Amino acid sequence: MEKAIVSAATEAMGSVLAKLGELLHDKYKLAKGARKDIEFLRSELNFMNGLLCTLADVEDLDPLNKEWRNMVRELAYDVEDCIDRSVTRLDRAGNTKGGFGAKLARKLKKIRVSHQVAHQIQELKARVVEESERQKRYKIDGLVGSSSSTSANKVDLRMCALWEETKNLVGLDGPRDDIIRLLMPSEGEEPSQQVRTVSIVGCAGLGKTTLANQVYQKIKGDFECKAFVSVSQTPHMTDVLMKICSQVGATVDMADDEVILIDKIREQLQCNRYIVVVDDIWDSDPWKIIGQALVKTSPRSIIIVTTRLKDVAESCCSSHGGRVYDMKPLDDKDSRRLFHKRIFDSEEKCPHELERACEGILKKCDGIPLAIISISSFLAADVPQSPDHWNKVKESVSSPLPGNKSAETMKSVLSLSYFNLPHHLRTCLLYLSAFPEDCAIQTDRLVSRWIAEGFVNAEPRESLYEAGLRYLNILINRSLIQPWFVYNGVVVHCRVHDVILDFLVSKSVEENFITLFYYPCGFPSSLHSKARRLSLMNSYQENSVASWIKSIKPHVRSLACFVDFGKELHPLTEFEVIRVLDLENCSSLRNHHLANIEVLLQLRYLSICSTSVSELPAGIGQRQHLETLDIRLTKVKKLPSAIVLLEKLARLFVLWQEIKFPAEGFSKMKGLEQLTCFSIHGQPLSFLKELGQLTNLRILQVRCDNVKYEGSEWGIFTSSLHALCSHKLVDVGIFRQEDSTPIRMDSSFPAASAQPPDI
Repeated sequence: MEKAIVSAATEAMGSVLAKLGELLHDKYKLAKGARKDIEFLRSELNFMNGLLCTLADVEDLDPLNKEWRNMVRELAYDVEDCIDRSVTRLDRAGNTKGGFGAKLARKLKKIRVSHQVAHQIQELKARVVEESERQKRYKIDGLVGSSSSTSANKVDLRMCALWEETKNLVGLDGPRDDIIRLLMPSEGEEPSQQVRTVSIVGCAGLGKTTLANQVYQKIKGDFECKAFVSVSQTPHMTDVLMKICSQVGATVDMADDEVILIDKIREQLQCNRYIVVVDDIWDSDPWKIIGQALVKTSPRSIIIVTTRLKDVAESCCSSHGGRVYDMKPLDDKDSRRLFHKRIFDSEEKCPHELERACEGILKKCDGIPLAIISISSFLAADVPQSPDHWNKVKESVSSPLPGNKSAETMKSVLSLSYFNLPHHLRTCLLYLSAFPEDCAIQTDRLVSRWIAEGFVNAEPRESLYEAGLRYLNILINRSLIQPWFVYNGVVVHCRVHDVILDFLVSKSVEENFITLFYYPCGFPSSLHSKARRLSLMNSYQENSVASWIKSIKPHVRSLACFVDFGKELHPLTEFEVIRVLDLENCSSLRNHHLANIEVLLQLRYLSICSTSVSELPAGIGQRQHLETLDIRLTKVKKLPSAIVLLEKLARLFVLWQEIKFPAEGFSKMKGLEQLTCFSIHGQPLSFLKELGQLTNLRILQVRCDNVKYEGSEWGIFTSSLHALCSHKLVDVGIFRQEDSTPIRMDSSFPAASAQPPDI
């Protein structure tokens, strides 16, 4: 199969070219005329793909070329959808069983379907010819694409350490200590019996969250209850309160509403000293709700708020009695320290010949840490250390406008970093716009979705998941993604700074890459276009919107829910070409909603994590393309026997729940690479034995509650584990539920788990 050159503008085109080649296979027995039309389509689309790749490297396209690019991109999507449907119909037409009559009927049906496919291909050919003629009328001249090479193939752990050190030392040690002095009693001072509040306020990119986190990490050990939550522009208050509730140690239930959650938080905090950080709050209204939950009379407790808006900062302080801390840009000295540390791993001056260019670049960054980090990462990865090259970078960063200096600086710096990424990495980075602001994104979730979308190409002897991790690590090393939770050197969660996310959202909407519902104001970003990828972040009950969702279902290839969207999504079977179905936290999802899921022929990623589903449909085994299945925190107690038919399933996620695996046939799942985190206790012994035959398994996490280490369960499991260690298993974690602490194994087993069980 041809490798796709993946970018936001070309990702569908690369896939189409490969599928057109497959359609020429002899098994489909298409008429000679149809085969010639397909060969014509391949030739024309291949030429168009080359032009799209060139256009993808031009930052500011003129309106005519932009419109042509958009039309060709939509054409490629439509061609691919048509091919997928045609191949399915041809396969079905050839699968009828029975005697002579059935064979004759099958042959006639296949001929009829072949004619229908040929007719559709002719219609597509006409559209391709039309777009080809349009391109000739508006010829593209003089466009030169930029090139770039990838950086390191793995996370630079020195960079991760530097990221931590930057937070502590470069420009933040003074502000951190100032805030701690405001909040904590000094030696000999009488402890305050009231709650102390500080609102950290400043423009985007200054490091408000980083500063708040530094204070939090430094003093949280002195408090009985602690929580760190992000609010962002479009808060889902029930989720915010639920996070506070669970972090301070109160019990939560998915059915709890805001009133119940506030009562639970107040009860938990009433007699305990607490510290709560409320990060990235944009409006006073959410604070009114959160403020009700935070008990004002709890002695010597602390609240820290971060916001970009001075009036919001003052409002938060006035309700709890506190101080506003106005965060400033870095001064010249700290700007240079941060810049030098990022590029030269030293706070000393840069080489003499680069000093002038360095000063010019820093002047344009205007003391904004995020701008300095972004451009220094770009210089370190892509630009030779010569005055000429650095001066060109300096000139490409536009000077900030007086009206909004930080916004213009960041837009210019991020545009430079974005367009110097290889096409496939641009697409993977742009895909992060599908996640809400301040979302802690699981690495497994992100990389698995990249793979399902077809964005990842593996090198020889490299799995797709390993390639996806390599992509992620490159983006982290370029400071475009933040490692948010790192365990044993492995990034478990990552985040995107909200300034970078704003940039990615604008690019994504411009290219109709992802349709957001909606960022930031509660309405779809492209209501009248064909939505190819849909991310639902805000509940919005209007008949016109429900009607719009129904109309776009046949075109949607990726759907993600970050709030429960209820009836608008059902039936799911109307998403005819869906590849990614991420329904995590869709609490209204029940068993009947997954009925007939076998008709979703292209489905590659299915997550029903944190839903009310209690049983997987038997038809799940017919989804031969399915690569990732996530059933963590559901009510599923038993996997259907048909699951062993999923020979391409590479990742199966369960978490803690007592779930029973099939007694026979699990060894057929040769594609399985990652299996987390099931209980050994109560499993069929035959399953534990067949586990050892999964020769491609790389990551295995299990729990051993109630397991007798001298019993047959443990003996068969460890025997299978020894067998797996002789193949590809590189990471095994064996945990007890009560503390999530890995059980130490002898030296014949792989190292302890690279990450704890996670949701």
